[in-house]
Amino acid sequence: MMPNRTERPAAPGRGAPGAGAGAGPRRGPGGAPNSPSGAPAGGGFGKGGRGRGGTAGAFGKGGAGRGKQRKSKRAKRQELEQMSAPSLGGVSVPRGDGNTIVRLRRGSSITDFADKIEANPAALVTVLFHLGEMATATQSLDEDTFQVLGTELGYLIQVVSPEDEERELLSSFDIDFDAELEAEGDEQLEARPPVVTVMGHVDHGKTRLLDAVRNTKVVEGEHGGITQHIGAYQIQHVHEDATRAITFIDTPGHEAFTAMRARGAKVTDIAVLVVAADDGVMPQTVEALNHAQAANVPIVVAVNKMDKEGANPDKVKGQLTEYGLVPEEYGGDTMFVHVSALQGMGIDELLEAVLLTADAALDMRANPNKDARGIAIEANLDKGRGAVATVLVQSGTLHVGDTIVAGTAHGRVRAMFDENGDVVTTAGPSRPVQVLGLSNVPRAGDTFFVTDDERTGRQIAEKREAADRNAALAKRRKRISLEDFDQAVAEGKVDTLNLILKGDVSGAVEALEDSLLKIDVGEGVQLRVIHRGVGAITQNDVNLATVDNAIIIGFNVKPAERVADLAEREGVDMRFYSVIYAAIDDIELALKGMLKPEYEEVQLGTAEVREVFRSSKFGNIAGSIVRSGIIRRNTRARVLRDGKVIGDNLSVDSLKRFKDDATEVRTDFECGIGLGSFNDVKEGDTIETFEMREKPRA
Repeated sequence: MMPNRTERPAAPGRGAPGAGAGAGPRRGPGGAPNSPSGAPAGGGFGKGGRGRGGTAGAFGKGGAGRGKQRKSKRAKRQELEQMSAPSLGGVSVPRGDGNTIVRLRRGSSITDFADKIEANPAALVTVLFHLGEMATATQSLDEDTFQVLGTELGYLIQVVSPEDEERELLSSFDIDFDAELEAEGDEQLEARPPVVTVMGHVDHGKTRLLDAVRNTKVVEGEHGGITQHIGAYQIQHVHEDATRAITFIDTPGHEAFTAMRARGAKVTDIAVLVVAADDGVMPQTVEALNHAQAANVPIVVAVNKMDKEGANPDKVKGQLTEYGLVPEEYGGDTMFVHVSALQGMGIDELLEAVLLTADAALDMRANPNKDARGIAIEANLDKGRGAVATVLVQSGTLHVGDTIVAGTAHGRVRAMFDENGDVVTTAGPSRPVQVLGLSNVPRAGDTFFVTDDERTGRQIAEKREAADRNAALAKRRKRISLEDFDQAVAEGKVDTLNLILKGDVSGAVEALEDSLLKIDVGEGVQLRVIHRGVGAITQNDVNLATVDNAIIIGFNVKPAERVADLAEREGVDMRFYSVIYAAIDDIELALKGMLKPEYEEVQLGTAEVREVFRSSKFGNIAGSIVRSGIIRRNTRARVLRDGKVIGDNLSVDSLKRFKDDATEVRTDFECGIGLGSFNDVKEGDTIETFEMREKPRA
């Protein structure tokens, strides 16, 4: 006789065929034989019924122990880290003690911050979301956002300055200029020529003065007699029976180039302030003076146009005394030289004053026996020669064949030229030269230095470019919270004028951008430069303008081939200028046109109510006579009684002359006026009509 299948014990490691199904009255819910509590013994005939069943714990590995998955060491470690880390916003993140300092570069992302504190970037994104900010892990954030996130997590965030950022970048390539300067002794330093910047008000004769100094015709090549490009020139002057060199930096003179003049003051030893003797001190004169004083640069004043009738140099001296420039004859230390650039008068005296000031106030020495360092004064894109940069060597000696890095540009120096176009092979301290061989156009004001090899130079340039791009993204990003988003839309604070700037010289583009961003456009309007570059306007510029609804500003450049047709098809507005301040004036007027209009109330006319007529269809009709102005239909109105307003912001819904509808009724004519649902009109009341007109901005 076969044994009863319900009494057969399950084999070790295997469940009964009916396990998990609850077959038979003597099985528990889990399928184990004679299980009073229904303890789990495995699955049914499905996924784990036959191989993973068995009485729990009774038959070793065949029991329920195998049905539970083992955790890997990595999973256990992650679970332990999550359990030990505090939870914020539903995620676990490592926290600081409130004094832990985290240094970040400009334009860093959440991923960069996560790497610093060894956290999961996704967790930080969640934390930032709970703080009311939405950002991706790779999105560049501004300093304020990092401060909020750092405070919440217990970290002190320090966004490094551009100088520290540059120092840290170079130190990663084992480049330490500070250590080099400390290692230099007096025996390694040699005398160098002074670097002079000419500043002053527009049309006070700066360019003509330089023309007289270096005997070259620069004015004739400029638009409107205004210097549009910046450059550097070196002249030779006989001083005390010895020939000494002086380097002049020629900066544009209009107020639009405030930033460029500031850059010039940073790299110069002496500033020559040009003031017209017949015009006196002007606002741009004070502006240039402030830049030179802020940079602690000695100033020599050239009182120009002494040959003109009405020249009053004493007036100029008195005006400049108010700004701290006291002439030597008044007991001060500022040298004033009377010159006439047109007649060539006083030029030698001016150069003598420059050299005397340099010898008395400055230690003009540098080490020429090392790799060159300096600054880019001007850069442009030449069709035949590629990127051309005018650089000023500040220390060391630059040779043809050296590998240099200038901002985000790098390359090997293929050729060098002086201000006269002659080929030079070396350039020492204070020597300006044109350099060929860079990969792209550097910005005016970018520093350059020599590297050991091209690979190092390329890596430094690429890291600089990435850092600049991230910083620009963080700066450009306009953040707005969810709480005030509706209010900002309702108030119209989303009006933005996007610009793309293209020019033939990087210095002009940089200065134009800085000047445009300083335009006072009022609240509710933004001006944003979404792209800038050197060279002709390209198809990519038009495509960018199409996407961002931008206007292209071209300075001394025109569209490339077929680009104008593309811009016309896409409806992109392109404007071209050869004088910078004309572009600034147009943009300022455009911005004022974009401002939300201001309205003022203008009274149209008044009418006296003579009689009130009752109408079941139109309500009360005021039979009136026009006392002044014009009463028009569909204008706003108010009702006055004994000088008090009893109804305001009403509408003239109906206007009749006898039985005929009228559009307007003039002075001394009678009419019937209906004010809609307003029926509280009595005889003797005055009806005043008005309209809101846009108020022109000053």
